[in-house]
Amino acid sequence: MSDSVVTIAVHNYSRAQVLKSRLNAEGIECYLKNVNLVHSAVPGGVEVRVNEDDMEAALRIVEKVSEEYRDEEPAESEESKKIQRILVPVDFSMYSKNACRYAIGLAEKLNAHIKLLHVYYNPIVNSMPMTDTYYYQVNMDEIIRDIELRAKEQMEKFYQEIKEWIEQEEIKNITLDYALVRGISHEEILIQAEEYNPDVIVIGSRGKGEKSTDLMGGVTRKIIENAPVPVLAIPEASEYKGISNINIMYVTDFDDSDFKAIRKLMNIISPFSVRLYCVHITSPETNEWDQVKMDGLKKHIKEEYGHQHFECDLIEKEDKLKGIQEFIEEKSIDILSLVTHKRNIIEKIFNPGIEKKLLFHTNVPLLVFHAER
Repeated sequence: MSDSVVTIAVHNYSRAQVLKSRLNAEGIECYLKNVNLVHSAVPGGVEVRVNEDDMEAALRIVEKVSEEYRDEEPAESEESKKIQRILVPVDFSMYSKNACRYAIGLAEKLNAHIKLLHVYYNPIVNSMPMTDTYYYQVNMDEIIRDIELRAKEQMEKFYQEIKEWIEQEEIKNITLDYALVRGISHEEILIQAEEYNPDVIVIGSRGKGEKSTDLMGGVTRKIIENAPVPVLAIPEASEYKGISNINIMYVTDFDDSDFKAIRKLMNIISPFSVRLYCVHITSPETNEWDQVKMDGLKKHIKEEYGHQHFECDLIEKEDKLKGIQEFIEEKSIDILSLVTHKRNIIEKIFNPGIEKKLLFHTNVPLLVFHAER
């Protein structure tokens, strides 16, 4: 009998206690680590641990308990399953035009409304001597009027270009309008996302003026990290060829948030012809454990979304990024998707350091879901 102890789940305190009780009832000795993290507001942190010899049986119980928690979630109405609004922040760059084409492709199938949003610069007013205040204010008012006028002219031109493209492509079933807002880009986009309540935000991966060496622009990064809805980030070099047939790679770390993210993903892609690949990058040390978890995820997808073409794969690769990149190339992946709380994955993708040139010069759009906290 092995003396090794392994962690099979990480939950908040109350759920860890429930799982511990279930394991003990099945004759499996269980230990909790970090039990000082008992506050209900803590989303995770208490480790549920068992002897290595009991791992496989324990993991199956973990899956059963997870299924019970999912069954308790309220069912979505048919209306809530339909995407109706798409928000597209634009800065008139090629990134924005490319993002618009993807948004239009989505909207055509989903009968959705598209709102283009441009946030123009809000000059920061420094404190001035009282004697200069009047002259400064007059000058600043003129500057702001000029900025606003240029933004309106650019927005109208951009809007007409997008409308002409829609007409040329004979695209139906969508409505298109735009909004202009003054302020700081990422802050105003997030405010508009709260007010407009879109079902997805489609944005270029970098904006005008951002360094060509940046894989992910600062504004896009902040939107991904903080947006209350899924974000589809489109690289400039990702050539739009229509999105009727899509190969999607969903990278999972076997967290409970995966189930909600996959549900949202299925709602988005339901009108399209899609092949979904659920992938986890494993290692020899965790392969057996990961296989049990993948079997549970596969069972869930088959039961809930059996009409969709899907595969569940474990990729044994020490270098996670290289494993993802090779899979993208092998399966001709059109969209890479994941959940934002997996900061270890996201930071490596967005800031891969010296590996950047070798591994992630990819033209694949990134669909990101925000884990609930």
